[in-house]
Amino acid sequence: MSARVLFLIISAVLPLAGTVGSSARDVDEKVSRFQDQLVKSGYAWQSGSESVADLNQWYCSGYLYSAMWANPQAPTIVSQMPWVPGQAPSTNSTATWRLRQDEAVVIIGMTPPPMAYFSFDLTMMKGFLGTGHLLWVAIGDPISNKTVRTTGATPYDRLFALVITGNRRTQAEVDKMLAATGLGDATNHVPIPASMFRLGLDEGSDQFFLGTRTAVPESGFEQARDDYLAAPPLRVLRVRPKSVSGDETQPVYASDPLPVPPLRVPGTGITELDLNPTLQLLRQRIVDAYPGYEAQDVPVERAFEEGYPGLQTNAVIHPPVLGTGAYSYDALYLGTPNFSLPDGSFIVAYGPNHLATRKASYASVAVYVDAAAALILDTRDHVDLQGSAADFIADRQDAGKFYAWTFSRAGGSGPQGLHVTPLAATNAVYCKPYCTLPDGKTYRDVDMGTVRLFFRIYAEPATRSRPALSELLMDRLLLFTAK
Repeated sequence: MSARVLFLIISAVLPLAGTVGSSARDVDEKVSRFQDQLVKSGYAWQSGSESVADLNQWYCSGYLYSAMWANPQAPTIVSQMPWVPGQAPSTNSTATWRLRQDEAVVIIGMTPPPMAYFSFDLTMMKGFLGTGHLLWVAIGDPISNKTVRTTGATPYDRLFALVITGNRRTQAEVDKMLAATGLGDATNHVPIPASMFRLGLDEGSDQFFLGTRTAVPESGFEQARDDYLAAPPLRVLRVRPKSVSGDETQPVYASDPLPVPPLRVPGTGITELDLNPTLQLLRQRIVDAYPGYEAQDVPVERAFEEGYPGLQTNAVIHPPVLGTGAYSYDALYLGTPNFSLPDGSFIVAYGPNHLATRKASYASVAVYVDAAAALILDTRDHVDLQGSAADFIADRQDAGKFYAWTFSRAGGSGPQGLHVTPLAATNAVYCKPYCTLPDGKTYRDVDMGTVRLFFRIYAEPATRSRPALSELLMDRLLLFTAK
């Protein structure tokens, strides 16, 4: 698939998003004032757009080589950037973008409504989404609801600004313009260190991807989150000092690189490990509950490589190869290998409730199908999981610090109850709900019999970063097949 074809696809799937209401007017007023400052400062700008990505739909529609284990509980708003006249084309059209060494990307907008976790996460993506083998790495810590600076005392539903650049002078000048706009105390920085990434507009320069994650709205704010996604109140601009030569691909300012920013340090020294006896009891109670089935432990281990190590070792993502997987420094990921889940069988995911132990702000377990397509089958977050371990260990005082959730293909003869999710059968046509095809056409093949689980553990409150793996009791998985 050519980059031009992908451009047409993305333009159709991700239309320009508009906003309505007072928040939109507030954003537009700030953007207008900022643009006035750009004119006074001799800067040019181009407007981008913000829209939600659905990688599962894109895969079923034939546009992506894989859905790459996308997380539907944290829908991602993608910042699309226009090209600079004369630049080398971006590999993935406007979804990934190059950046001149003295340019900046600026977002002015409203933060999401109250939710367990949101973040603005900048990554570098090398490769084509249509064919795979992507090197997709995080560039430092995200700006999250734990760290964002806004115009108010709360991180939610407030004006903010975000500045992405690799040039110290550009950052200082844009900061000054935002301060004059009234956003000085609400300005957040995401530096691109030239020591690790190649800025520029030529074919050899790196390309960047900015995603806004939104995970698990607080009770009563579900519609507000949906409204935010439907029309993101965000305005994105790429700004740069004007070129007197007319060649916009060449820098105006001399190189003035920003350093690699310090990363937040995970870990508090406080562990979940003293809960291990209850975890072992929970496992035994689960096994004992289903005497007509053979129980098998499925291995769970750390998944994905961290960004900077992955960048240095070229840890590409190409399912079933995990690579860096667009790893967020705010999260710890655990995962299983791919394994067969036939009709008549079921799995039970269980482990610590990481929110109850204060090791996370958002946690989930997700089931994916097809080793290469890596499509979501079902997922449950910490709100769903809360209290579920009481089905097996209600007699334990610490039962609330655990969960146990069943994903079943055993039908009426298998587990039943509030904490059981029926899974689609192995002969189900996965892509049918995503696509409308003419008569006589077939849906894209999906191997429904092969599954893989991932456990996401985000943002320990005490550190505002991922928890340290050494301080966690790891999530577990049992596979049950009929004897």
